[in-house]
Amino acid sequence: MKSRNVFVILLLFAYGLSAQSNIKYDLTQIDFEGNNNFSSSDLREVIFSKESPNRLSQLLNKFSSLGGKAVYFDSLLVTSDINALKNFYHSKGFFRVKISSNYELDTTYYEAQLTYKIIESQPVYFNSLTLKGLEWIAPEFQELLTDYCKVDTNKIYEDAIVDEKKNYTLSFLRDHGFMLVNADRPTVIVDTMKNKVAVELKFIPGNRYKISDLYAQRTGKGADLVDDALLKDIVGIKVGSWYSNYDIQRGTVRLFRTNLFTSANVSSVISDTIGNNVPLNISADIGLMHELSPEIIINNEDNTFNLGMALNFIKKNFLGDARKVTIGTSAAAQNISEFLQHPSFADSAFYGYFDARISIEQPFLFGAPITTKLETYFTAQKRKNEYNATIIGGRLSFDFELPQFLYFNSFNVYLNVERSEYDYKRPYVINLFSQYFQIRYGAPKDFADSVASYYVDQDLSGKYISQSTNAAVGINLGANKTNDTFFPSNGYALSFLFEDGNSIPYLISKIFKSDFVRPLFFKSVVTSSFYLPVYDSKLDALGIKFRIGQIFTYRGEQSAIPLNQRLYAGGSNSVRGWGTRQLVPNKVEFDLGANPTQDDLESFLGKGAATGGFFLMEGSVETRNRLIGRFGTAIFIDYGNTWNGYKEFRFDEIAVAAGFGLRYYSDFIPLRIDFGLKIYDPNDRRPMVKKEFWKEILQFHIGIGEAF
Repeated sequence: MKSRNVFVILLLFAYGLSAQSNIKYDLTQIDFEGNNNFSSSDLREVIFSKESPNRLSQLLNKFSSLGGKAVYFDSLLVTSDINALKNFYHSKGFFRVKISSNYELDTTYYEAQLTYKIIESQPVYFNSLTLKGLEWIAPEFQELLTDYCKVDTNKIYEDAIVDEKKNYTLSFLRDHGFMLVNADRPTVIVDTMKNKVAVELKFIPGNRYKISDLYAQRTGKGADLVDDALLKDIVGIKVGSWYSNYDIQRGTVRLFRTNLFTSANVSSVISDTIGNNVPLNISADIGLMHELSPEIIINNEDNTFNLGMALNFIKKNFLGDARKVTIGTSAAAQNISEFLQHPSFADSAFYGYFDARISIEQPFLFGAPITTKLETYFTAQKRKNEYNATIIGGRLSFDFELPQFLYFNSFNVYLNVERSEYDYKRPYVINLFSQYFQIRYGAPKDFADSVASYYVDQDLSGKYISQSTNAAVGINLGANKTNDTFFPSNGYALSFLFEDGNSIPYLISKIFKSDFVRPLFFKSVVTSSFYLPVYDSKLDALGIKFRIGQIFTYRGEQSAIPLNQRLYAGGSNSVRGWGTRQLVPNKVEFDLGANPTQDDLESFLGKGAATGGFFLMEGSVETRNRLIGRFGTAIFIDYGNTWNGYKEFRFDEIAVAAGFGLRYYSDFIPLRIDFGLKIYDPNDRRPMVKKEFWKEILQFHIGIGEAF
């Protein structure tokens, strides 16, 4: 009997231990102590253990995709966490770090708290970085690589610095013929007495190879419509040149840019290597050479329901050389029922638009890799009781492929010419001037209508025709030296825009001795963005932007420059305390007698839109930080304004905004919403407490991509 009781007690005790071991504890907090050189948030990214979301987040996750699931404490992960932390500290130069742990379990609320105690000790500094195994390569290569791989002896050792030097050397050698170059693991020798570290990078360069031949392998429905010679010309690698991994990658990109191929690849055929020569294989899957794509147009352009159709035809490899021709037509009617009864574009009962465009694009110009595109278009518009318009234009652009080690990454030159003619109807012009008098001078509608009618009938003879020719020659030059295209956290980017307006039609008018009344002007805009490495994590960034621009008029009146060519501030990518294009000069410069475009006339008279400026200065400071998962925040300060010239610039007229934003980082591009507050309004200097918050202070913006 006694033995049976003892057995039952032991069984119950074992069951209790088992039940207790199955209890799960929410890991509600992970703390770090002694981490003086690295933030706790950075260390949490390193370890395997993760903090559990709060109770509200767990509740939301049960019936939606929001929030997160509970994370439970696992003591078996502690050893892995300590090893991960040690590896992290070692990679940052803290070789003598000591780490211990402890945890507390709350048996009442079933919560766990984990703490790591860190003794960082002193870091070690670089003493030297030596390259080995490069004795047999060209002396100029040795000198260049040795100079690049020098290290600052005042810097703390980092694995990342060593890896960057090693990867640069490998890339350089692979781009200069050493196809099979390899590297051993870096040798790191620590001098504990001097607190210094010596690093050796050993490379095995192997032979230096030249390209012996180029093979072509074509598959796909259009394989017979593209010959091998074209594939080789597009890739642009010559037989007898040194093997270059960069040239191979660039050749692959060229293939994809032509839109001829559904897949493409350029690779070395190592099995066919003979001596110091290696052939390349170009494999491409070629699609159809013709594409026809119809579409239905439904929109509310011009605040009117439009219904129509469009048809686009693409001919690939037109006359060879990977040339592409695109022909597109579209037509839409504002009065679709009347159009169906009388289906004729020439009929006076038709109101809407017709557009036709033809473009030719080719990847080469005179044998050089310059992507060239020529587009011409014709547009006819008819708006009931408003105007009839014809617009003819063309654009020629050259996108240059820049050498590998050139400072600038992009270089684009373009020429854009457009001829427009608007025949405005009397009621439309009267209505525009009436709205202008109402908006500008606060005149009553009846009085404004009367004055507008008299002005139009007497001064304009009841009719107003606007004819204008505008041409622009521009250059875009850019240098992107950031570490990431979509979310940069380190580096900088520069952009230069230089554009000349109307000099070409002016020269043509001189040749044919015709009148030319449009102004001649030159526009320059410089934009710079800097990303400071104040955060250790690449998921956080501190960015600074500065932009300055000026329009110089060297013939004609500045007031006759079209509104869409002027400079504006305010908006989702500018000073975010203001709406789009709200920051403009107080003094209006607009010439009604200089044949303004239809957009200019309607914007200025009918909508009361402020005219833009001719000198721009603006900037931003923004910190971007991840909160959890794909969600993040931004805090920013923006400033800037526009003036009618740089001589009118005043510091007390610089508008200042501050605010915050929310971010969602999708797989493709960030989505954002920003809330900007007018901190200092040069046009309304009342204290903020005397303004209406929702109407006069707050401005919000929804955008795609970061503000800069």
